[in-house]
Amino acid sequence: MLIASALCRFLALSCSVFLFGASAMLALSGSRGLSLAMEAALRRSLRAAAVVGALAVLCLLPLQAVSIAEDWRAAADLDMLATVAFQTRYGQAWCLRLLAILLFLAVILRANPGRNRLRALVAGAALLPLGLSGHAAMEEGWTGCAHAANDMLHSLAAGFWLGSLPVFLLLLRQWREPAHRPDALRALMRFSNAGHVAVVVLLITGVVNAALILRTASPDPASGYQQALAAKALLALAMVALAVVNRYRWVPRLRAEPEIALRHIRRNTIAELWAGAAVLLLVGLLGLLPPQ
Repeated sequence: MLIASALCRFLALSCSVFLFGASAMLALSGSRGLSLAMEAALRRSLRAAAVVGALAVLCLLPLQAVSIAEDWRAAADLDMLATVAFQTRYGQAWCLRLLAILLFLAVILRANPGRNRLRALVAGAALLPLGLSGHAAMEEGWTGCAHAANDMLHSLAAGFWLGSLPVFLLLLRQWREPAHRPDALRALMRFSNAGHVAVVVLLITGVVNAALILRTASPDPASGYQQALAAKALLALAMVALAVVNRYRWVPRLRAEPEIALRHIRRNTIAELWAGAAVLLLVGLLGLLPPQ
């Protein structure tokens, strides 16, 4: 049960992160021609992510019903599913997530090319309900509202950073082409500036989130939640280190040593993607573990 729930949470979150980050990065590219070319290259991936994400979110409701009832038959009990969906905060957040990702699927299937701002808004809306479920949903009053708002900011910052990395790799490929180099360089600089903001917001909201969850819990090396949280923090710091090395060591060397710089930037970015996938897997697990 825990493995199935963690896997579905991971798939749903990963797809939403990719849809938001990629769409936002395409919208910020600064060149319509470059944006359309990269969108065409990513269109199948965006559609696949929307389908997989919608299916994963659909599976989350029956899994939650099974968790509450402690009986696998609850997954097919329509009354139980309706109760969880409409009478719990988790279910209400689930409805919003499902609606947003289905809307994204409709937009990516029907909208004309170049509607990246619209797709980014819809995909961002699929991330926001994460702040209404999980540990933040266990609190009431102003503390609960602050925790939920902090979780929403954290989700958007993480979504932009992780989800835009595949587009960043495409930009590196475009940079190799002399005709596309000026537009690709401008887009890379825009990504760098927005990425700085996203990383700062991510780190601050991550610290605040951990403090809110653990404020009543004492440090416990045997706690599965605290072990997973520490692993997530270490992976996030490793990703920040890789991003800093790319930005301040290898990007300035693109003109002098383009092949060497591109090889290192690409390698570090792929390492960031793997680390980010591990972080999302841990996030899927953390929401299922008691903080203390």
